[in-house]
Amino acid sequence: MQSYYLFSSGTLFRKDNSIRIQRDDGEYKDLKIEVTRDIYLFGEITLNSKCLNYLSQNRIPVHLFNFYGFYTGSFYPRETNVSGTLLVNQVMAFEDKYTRLRLAKKFVEGASYNILRNLKYYSRRGK
Repeated sequence: MQSYYLFSSGTLFRKDNSIRIQRDDGEYKDLKIEVTRDIYLFGEITLNSKCLNYLSQNRIPVHLFNFYGFYTGSFYPRETNVSGTLLVNQVMAFEDKYTRLRLAKKFVEGASYNILRNLKYYSRRGK
């Protein structure tokens, strides 16, 4: 995954199954959506809702900066779990010391199991 930093002025739009940045002089570059983590826009960029919808479907945030390079804001895709139930349950588990300790022990047990499994794997191969 990689981040794209765009400093040229132009237009950002969806072109088939990729995002295209087209500079004002007509030059363009296609951004591969599969390997894009996020996009940082520093130039005067025009984009439309079709582009934002596609970026949102692929969970790619866009960060905007003004002419002087100061942070202006971000477009974050909608979270997949919009229900607050998960967050409420996590907070309740955190507040209960017994539950928190039980979960911590389970994490340590899982990590120990995986470490032991890796050691056995490499031991069988003579390493």
